[in-house]
This record gives sequence, structure tokens and C-alpha cells, in this order.
Amino acid sequence: MKNLLLPITAVLFLFSCAENDPYTSRLLNADSENESWLLHGRTYDESRFSPLTDINDSNVNQLGLSWSFETGTNRGHETTPIVVDGMMFITAPWSVVFALDAKTGKQIWSFDPEADKAWARNACCDVVNRGVAVWGDQVVFATIDGRLIS
Repeated sequence: MKNLLLPITAVLFLFSCAENDPYTSRLLNADSENESWLLHGRTYDESRFSPLTDINDSNVNQLGLSWSFETGTNRGHETTPIVVDGMMFITAPWSVVFALDAKTGKQIWSFDPEADKAWARNACCDVVNRGVAVWGDQVVFATIDGRLIS
């Protein structure tokens, strides 16, 4: 029992820190941020639903392309874009991350973790990446070769 005390205390400390963190409140109340898509499923309960009403069944046929972005590869893309304060984060094959201006599609920055290409043999469905998580000012993502990067 004594060996469990330190890990349990550490976990409780981390939860109490997160509870008082302003970004925790933002994530828990993501439904109130119509301009952002803070979590994989948009809200903490993974609703995946946008409450925006400007586009509806009577005007959807008037939509057009505002912008597009090329990642530089035609391999598989399976990311869910995360949008925080006007910045969109996406991942591309080989775990490359891009930050884009959500209104214009202009690339702000990119990061290539230079994943070990030999790991492609372990991938079932090409060398895709499912996206990033954002916590405050940190972008966190996993690479195909088993690393977690922030």
C-alpha cells in the first residue's frame, strides 16, 4: 500500500491542477465557442455537432469553396481539424503537422517529426495520422513511429 501512495498523490495533484487551469474550463465549455473546434468531437461529450445556423437546407446549394490547402502528398489523410482562436491544426501522412489560418487557409507553420519510414510496414491503412490535441499553447500529437510530441 505504501508503494501506491506516491502515484495516487501525484495523480490527484495533477487533476487538481487541471481543474483550476483556464484551458480545462474552455474544453469543458467548448459548446459555447462557436468559432472553435477545440476537441476531436468538438465538445467534451463528443457531440460532433455544430450549432451554427447560417448554413441550412435552404441555402446549402449556394456554398462554394473558400480555400483549399495542399499538404504536398496524395497519401491518405484522416485528420480531424482542431480550431483554436482562428488557428487550424491538421496532420498529414508521416505525422507532419500544419498550422493554418482558419479563415484564409494560409500556412502559419509546419513541423515534420521526420518519422522513421520503416514503420510504414506496421501501418494497416497507409501512414495516416488522426490529428492533434491542443492544451493551452501546446500542440500534442503522436507519430507513426511511436513518439508523443508537444
